[in-house]
Amino acid sequence: MIKAVVDANLLVSAFISPFSHPREIERCWRRGEFILVTSREIVEEVNRVLHLPRIQVKYRLAESDIQAFVLTLIHKGNCVAGELALKGVAPDPGDDKIISCAIEGEAEFIVTGDKALQQLKEYQGIKIINAEQFIRVLGEKVERKTDCT
Repeated sequence: MIKAVVDANLLVSAFISPFSHPREIERCWRRGEFILVTSREIVEEVNRVLHLPRIQVKYRLAESDIQAFVLTLIHKGNCVAGELALKGVAPDPGDDKIISCAIEGEAEFIVTGDKALQQLKEYQGIKIINAEQFIRVLGEKVERKTDCT
């Protein structure tokens, strides 16, 4: 089973944008097509962004919906302990937590919309790709599975 870390911005997009690549990734995760690896730090960032007044007003977010989404990330995602804390690996120091999470959770992919992080392409065998590329990866997995049955 594929393991992937999806960065906080894409998780926020999945929540607020019903017709987007991030939402399709969320649907794939909920259908069990891959294991979402996450961390307390990533979930806290999602929660913080969804509670920004400008986001809540623009997207008319209900507190109960935000709480349900955050709890789903915590309880259905594979939440790592957060014992690994890399420094100075990502172009933006704030993204080190994404790479740390991926290593600790033994993820194969980091899925991000962050162009600077995507420029790394790979770190310790973990592929760093965008949402559209990850959807293709998941589609190929489903096709292979269908071909073998």
